[in-house]
Amino acid sequence: MLNLQKRINGVDENKEYLGTRISIRDKLLSQEVKELEKMFKNHPSCKLTFPSTSKLHEMELVVTPTEGLYRGGRFVFSISVPPEYNNVPPVVKCLTRVWHPNITEDGSICLSLLRQNSLDGFGWMPTRRMADVLMGLDSLFTDLMDFDDALNATAAQQYVQNKDGFARQVREYIGRYCGLGMHHNYY
Repeated sequence: MLNLQKRINGVDENKEYLGTRISIRDKLLSQEVKELEKMFKNHPSCKLTFPSTSKLHEMELVVTPTEGLYRGGRFVFSISVPPEYNNVPPVVKCLTRVWHPNITEDGSICLSLLRQNSLDGFGWMPTRRMADVLMGLDSLFTDLMDFDDALNATAAQQYVQNKDGFARQVREYIGRYCGLGMHHNYY
């Protein structure tokens, strides 16, 4: 376990161990992918894709909220599942620029279940599955928006002080960065 942080960062002196971990991860993911494909087949606001069928650990989620402030937006997330999965959470980045209290403008995400060590009991645990992550990302645009533990403090502060201004900023970002046909529309 001493080398866990090194391995999470991609540094591993023990190639045999890494091969074993990749094998375990890929086996877990192959089981989960069948469930995910069924779950998201007709999901109204989420579309899950795998850029390469030989790399199930690299996936993309597109969230298109059907209600609320973010309705009409198209938000793309890259999801990379490290070899240490399911002991560690996947690495998620938002590729679409968005005005959101829990997503920075460079794509970092504040979602408690993506935290390795969380004191609130909602952090990552080996019993969690990719479906939890995907549903959590979808919920960031509805009921999981958190203004108390904001990653984008400016957006959260604007929401508290000027809800109309916040809503205008959200709509402006959607208009500018979520246009139809745009894919990885960062900057």
